[in-house]
Amino acid sequence: MRNTFHGVVSLSLMFISIMIGLLYIISDSIAMGLLYFLIIIVSLLIITYSFCAKCPCRFDSCGHILPGKLSQLLPIRKNDDYTAWDFTGVVMPVAALLIFPQFWIWEDKIALIVFWLLFFISLIEIRLYVCKVCKNEKCPFGDYSR
Repeated sequence: MRNTFHGVVSLSLMFISIMIGLLYIISDSIAMGLLYFLIIIVSLLIITYSFCAKCPCRFDSCGHILPGKLSQLLPIRKNDDYTAWDFTGVVMPVAALLIFPQFWIWEDKIALIVFWLLFFISLIEIRLYVCKVCKNEKCPFGDYSR
């Protein structure tokens, strides 16, 4: 069963977190804001290719909906064990998304807390609700003891 509510909530929280970073960057430098926007787009594509494109759920039961749809446009990947390269393709882009805006957000402690809180809540939402109903048995985050 697909849990799109939690998938949409988790991605929305993550999106808001990233938009906070983007807005703080743009308020200081349009050029750096455009660079971060490019980082966002490239990161989304790399993460989707590295992780989502291997998931069999992307065709009919992706809880996150949009990454599932986007992954269908990318080159086909075999549903196989995730490799160190696949993990690198998730960790490095996520690190870039989180670390890059810190210089601009740092001065506003409330924004900094909200940025990180939204991001961590989205991860908790994914782990507690989206992963629980996912059927990708190759996913290292899944719970297949159910």
